[in-house]
Formats: sequence, structure tokens, C-alpha cells
Amino acid sequence: MDSYIVRIYRRGADKAGEEIAGLVEEVGSEQSKAFQTLSGLITTIQEVVGRNETDVSDIHEISSVK
Repeated sequence: MDSYIVRIYRRGADKAGEEIAGLVEEVGSEQSKAFQTLSGLITTIQEVVGRNETDVSDIHEISSVK
């Protein structure tokens, strides 16, 4: 089983979906990939774990709480 660390940082932004940024890291390797938006987070996770972008059957977006 592969393990990953997702680091999410909150930042001020004018547009919805741009209030987060961070990194997705694979545990035990030097590999990490940055993202700048919520949709970028989902895309980055799919890329790092090797999933096809069109297969989102197990991915559910969570509404931000304000």
C-alpha cells in the first residue's frame, strides 16, 4: 500500500476555489507536487496516485465552510 501526505495551506483569495494551496507528497520518496486551487488538488492527487483523470468514481468534493 502506498502512502501520501497532503499539505493544505489556507490563503486569502478573491475567487472561490483559490483559497487553498499546498503539496501532495509520496511517503518515502523525494517526489512532491504542488497545487494552487481545489480543482488543482483533485487533479494533483489523481496524477500522483496514477489514476485516470476521467475516473472520479471515488472522489467527492467537499463544500467549503465559511
